[in-house]
Amino acid sequence: MHRIPIDQRHFRSGWLWSAVGLIAIAGAAVWLTRPEPPHCDTPNALEQSASTNVLAHSLTPRTPVAASSIGPSPQPVVSGQARFYSFSQGVSCSFPALPMDGFYVGMSTQEFGIAEPCGAYLDIEGPNGDVRALIVDRCPACAPGQLDLSVAAFTQIADLSDGVVPIRYRVVRDPEPPPELFYQVKPDSSGAWFAILFSGTGNPLREVAIRPSGGGTWRNLTHGMDNYWSLSGAGPGPFDARVTDVHGDRADIVGITLQPGVRATGAHLYSGAPAAPEPAQPQPIPSPTAAAQPSTSSSSANCRP
Repeated sequence: MHRIPIDQRHFRSGWLWSAVGLIAIAGAAVWLTRPEPPHCDTPNALEQSASTNVLAHSLTPRTPVAASSIGPSPQPVVSGQARFYSFSQGVSCSFPALPMDGFYVGMSTQEFGIAEPCGAYLDIEGPNGDVRALIVDRCPACAPGQLDLSVAAFTQIADLSDGVVPIRYRVVRDPEPPPELFYQVKPDSSGAWFAILFSGTGNPLREVAIRPSGGGTWRNLTHGMDNYWSLSGAGPGPFDARVTDVHGDRADIVGITLQPGVRATGAHLYSGAPAAPEPAQPQPIPSPTAAAQPSTSSSSANCRP
């Protein structure tokens, strides 16, 4: 996928931010006057109705893909609409310190669910181009099939003056290159109540389990609306964690303590696209081009039971 680097000079002048603010107000007005959910073109077998959760296919558990098998199958394509909003920190997925000029997207409450899509990516096609955006937020005013994009992401597919535009999008499976897993223990975690957040997953997560380091029984954590995974009575630690995505890819992380702060793991949930088979007449095989991904780390949030 072709990506055009954002020229940050376009977003630094005060007068342009004022203009963006006026356009955002106009865009919001247009959005509110078009509340009906978009309709999908259904003849293509890869497409599904926008009223159906686009993540339903992606969130279905699967057998892990063997290294020798062909690449991931295409995800369903959804026809919908997109608008933009003034992105700020404090996103529903709890990821901290996200670059303000990154490519981000918020999904409808119905599609967001209990933070299931957090950390996954959408490939979005608009009138002027396409963009790959990280799912970080929930859009309460959106109907299924309607997306809220950061200004930086919206400008890749349309003009800001458009306000609301028709789009096609799909969930990305195993985005390249495989990102590194990060985690953060919630600051008020203790032996009585433990919560942890993961980022750099690439795919939506299906399950997180922990056990005392060195052995013991795995205990599944509960996923919260703030994207933290929590467990009561976990004990003092340290812990080992087992992280599994919706496709069955898994990573084990050892030595997790109750100390808060973002930690890099050096682990990846999946290994990347399998190599193409050799042709009958041996010849050089070009390396696949890696798609750039916005970087993100883990965070703090609220929602303690």
